[in-house]
Amino acid sequence: MSSAPTSKPPPEAVTTEPPGGYRLERQIGFLLRRAHQYASEVFQSKIGARNLTPQQFSVLVTLLERREIAQTKLGDLVAMDPATVLGVVQRLAQRGLVAVRTDPADGRRRLVQLTHDGHELARDLVEIGPAISRETLAGLTDNEQRDLLRLLDRLGRKG
Repeated sequence: MSSAPTSKPPPEAVTTEPPGGYRLERQIGFLLRRAHQYASEVFQSKIGARNLTPQQFSVLVTLLERREIAQTKLGDLVAMDPATVLGVVQRLAQRGLVAVRTDPADGRRRLVQLTHDGHELARDLVEIGPAISRETLAGLTDNEQRDLLRLLDRLGRKG
């Protein structure tokens, strides 16, 4: 009489508590990354052929509110380091969406403003923005949405 080989479940099906109780799927970085991936998918589905990154979106919408602003101040407002905001502004300028000039009062400062095309696009973006947020947060109750946004804002503030 032959016995059938015993089959073990694949390793991914085994659920044992890891040493020290550390579970990746319960860690803040993992959860934030997963939430960011979902938010990015929603963002891209709504932005469509406009071919913008979330950083470019932030810069355009901020410039719509502020008109002309120093590039360093712009970076502060959109939570980007100087090198990142420089790259974002350069790419938007190459697309003809922003114009950059030297501040006549301080030759070290770069002033950034929307072009006509950038202004038109930014106006469209502020119309799309609420739909992006609504879809991203759709699985949460109104109270959960408020709590999540409040906590993320608090977590993201330095100091």
